[in-house]
Amino acid sequence: MALPQAEALAQAISPAMLEQFRLLPRAEQERLARQYGIDPATLQQSSTGTGTLVDKNSTVQPLNQPRLEAELAAQQIQAEKIKAGEPQRFGLNLFDASISTFAPVSVMPVPDNYILGVDDQLTLQLFGKQNSELILTVSRDGTVFIADVGPVTVAGLGFSQARDLIVSKVRQAMIGVDAAVSMGALRTINIFVVGEAKFPGAYAVSALTSVTQALFVAGGVSDIGSLRNISVKRGGKTVSQFDLYDLLLRGDNRNDIHLQHGDVVFIAPVMAMAEVKGEVKRPALYELQANDTLASLLNMAGGTSAGAYPRAAVLERFDNNLRSLQNLDLTRKSVQQLPAKNGDVLRIAATSDQIANQIVVAGAVARPGFYAWQQNSRFTDLIRHHWSDLLPTADLNYALIVRENTPGTISELLHFSPARALAQPGGSDDLVLAPRDKILLFHYADQTFDRSKLNKYLRDTILTKIDDNQDQQWLMRDLSAGALEKVLTTELPPSLVAEPEATEKAAATKTSLTKQQQDDLLLDELKALYSDIFTSNDKLQLSPQLSRTELLYPVLRQVKLQSRVDNNLALVSVTGAVRVPGEYPLTTGAKVVDLLNAAGGLNDATYISRAELSRTVRHNSQSNGIEVKHINLNLQQALNGSDDNIALHNRDRLNVFSTPGWEDKREVVIEGEVRFPGTYIIQQGETLSQLIARAGGVTDSAFVFGAVFTREQVKEKEIMQYAKLVEQLKSDVATRALSAERSNVSPADAMKMIQELEKLQPMGRLVVDLAQVMASNPAYDLTVEHGDRLFVPRTNRAITVLGEVQHAGTHRFDDSLTLPQYLQLAGGLRKRADDERTYVIRADGSVMVPTSSWFSVSRSQLKPGDTIIVPLDTEYKDNLSLWSQVTQIFYQTAITIAALNSF
Repeated sequence: MALPQAEALAQAISPAMLEQFRLLPRAEQERLARQYGIDPATLQQSSTGTGTLVDKNSTVQPLNQPRLEAELAAQQIQAEKIKAGEPQRFGLNLFDASISTFAPVSVMPVPDNYILGVDDQLTLQLFGKQNSELILTVSRDGTVFIADVGPVTVAGLGFSQARDLIVSKVRQAMIGVDAAVSMGALRTINIFVVGEAKFPGAYAVSALTSVTQALFVAGGVSDIGSLRNISVKRGGKTVSQFDLYDLLLRGDNRNDIHLQHGDVVFIAPVMAMAEVKGEVKRPALYELQANDTLASLLNMAGGTSAGAYPRAAVLERFDNNLRSLQNLDLTRKSVQQLPAKNGDVLRIAATSDQIANQIVVAGAVARPGFYAWQQNSRFTDLIRHHWSDLLPTADLNYALIVRENTPGTISELLHFSPARALAQPGGSDDLVLAPRDKILLFHYADQTFDRSKLNKYLRDTILTKIDDNQDQQWLMRDLSAGALEKVLTTELPPSLVAEPEATEKAAATKTSLTKQQQDDLLLDELKALYSDIFTSNDKLQLSPQLSRTELLYPVLRQVKLQSRVDNNLALVSVTGAVRVPGEYPLTTGAKVVDLLNAAGGLNDATYISRAELSRTVRHNSQSNGIEVKHINLNLQQALNGSDDNIALHNRDRLNVFSTPGWEDKREVVIEGEVRFPGTYIIQQGETLSQLIARAGGVTDSAFVFGAVFTREQVKEKEIMQYAKLVEQLKSDVATRALSAERSNVSPADAMKMIQELEKLQPMGRLVVDLAQVMASNPAYDLTVEHGDRLFVPRTNRAITVLGEVQHAGTHRFDDSLTLPQYLQLAGGLRKRADDERTYVIRADGSVMVPTSSWFSVSRSQLKPGDTIIVPLDTEYKDNLSLWSQVTQIFYQTAITIAALNSF
């Protein structure tokens, strides 16, 4: 009969129910299927109309449609509550667990105190002279009938009592026969599960069913049902009171009694609940009883977690229908004994991330990280040897200790020499450490160490924030280059930050990020790195990859945030001939030499005999509240410990001068027709004539008049002027495009020509008369500079003709020919040539404009290597354009005369 029932049920299940069933997790589908004896595969197949519902266990009733529908709806609501983050009641999920059906309890071992009743079966095995097996069923009069023995009354007896009785009867009645009795099939009893059960009603269950098993059969308790007030009523009297929390929290099932026929399991509604949230092992809603305290409520939640701070717990409570807050110290016994009330919310906060006895070691060390502070511990207790504990690039002259009396607030800054501390443990430089100290060791000058690790960290972090299909090629570049400059740029006012180019503002495609989006991603990671470099262990491991200025940035930023008139935190700065100029924190007792060590020391260009310290002095005078005082110092004496090594004050600025005329590199290149071409080191004030003399002079084939002399300073100036010219041309094109005046060249064509002009690079040529220079004529000689270049070509006996001629080209120089004759050699002028503006570019770079009409230019005005340029006449008009304009003028004149004659 079961199979037709299952088929009928499959036909009755609606598509909506099947859709809800498929939305549930796989474990929930299997749980519901096992509970109601349904094959999940057939339930899935039934949606197509081809599958049937099969009853896999004939002893289990198939799932009825209303209950399945209710189960699916309840599971969906519960999933939505969990997703919304609503607090969950403790214990209700017990009935959502994947469990097996209760039908097989009939085959489980029977306890000796099991009370036999009508329809129970006993298995009697006879052995000895007679071997047989009998199934004995307890009849309605409470007896079992045994052949050759007769009826034996067993109803109301425990299983062990009945077993002993039957064995005794068999031995007495049947000589030479012994017996063994075991329990067979158990009787079925009818019970009632009522009250706040999820599916209340009457159930036919095994006689061994307990209270908890009955709750599972009824689907558990409802949302408002009590887990702690479950009673068993028998004959109108309460025979057991069951608290499910005893089973769930302590494993105590003493009151989980076996039910009897006609028993009523009553689930009362929940009366009081309280919530525990925060740093506890099991945050949830818990049901309260009258004698529950805050301690018992906390025990229900499994106690506090390792990161909890019970001294600062908060209790939310309804007081006169108003919500109130109470601060509690749950470590006190008196507070723990406070009664818990309905609606209470107990919040256990987490302890601070700050570690009281830690010391941070960062920078140029072999093992950066967090270390334990101990009483009277010193620097050498953590850094014992510079070979094993420091990196090869570590600066041994200067290190910094950032001291915090309260977390996140700098109270004192100390400097010391790691070299002296390691050389003399326990000495003045081997400072005694305090809790929460940060020891910063820097690289020599502004060096870095193994920068690839920093790039890998940035690359891996950014990859987690972008899609796999986006372009990742940009991550292969040096992401850490100019890292601090990127961060500092964002701290400037918006007016001082350059706007990104239009291409950077373009919208991103699916497969690429704009330049601005790439920079924003990188900037976010750099800011997070600098902000957490001393608090996150993962980022602290990257501190050896940071330069001096990068490692100091978080400290300087915090000092600036804390800086006030009434505190001793301050900043000083150093500029000029030091290795790392910039701002530095003013440490306790810092002097001028300490600031030089903080800046990485002096460089080779330092003028050690003089430096200037600018000091800001405050006055109360209303007319002049600030005065700047300048103090001259002798750095040589300061380094020797004299009075010039003065103590520093807030906002002091030390300017270290460079040696006059000092340059690390002064080179000039001479090429071409000189006796010894090459790169020459020059000194300040050396002239070009002296340099040519050092190069051995020019060769016999040198073309002195055509020498090319270039200078970087001239090139930079030409680039600036060229950029201004291009911008002016763009402005003119835009103005012409917006005006009513017609142009023969479209704005688009004009912009293309301007783009071609932008590709030209100035060479920075300076016109020199090398012959006069070699003659040591002071009016023509000049002082050479670093980067100058002189090229002396071979003798050039040619004249070049370019521009609006019939055939541009180069011709052999003949001093008997004039300029018009050279133009005739080039085929003569073209129609569009501007003959009045013809000019000559000399071989030395100068320009010669004929002083008279070019027809009478003398032969002496042309020289070998000259280039004749015939420019284009921009006002030229062909005959057709000219006559069209003339006709237009005549037409307008005729119209005007006709209009005048009409008056």
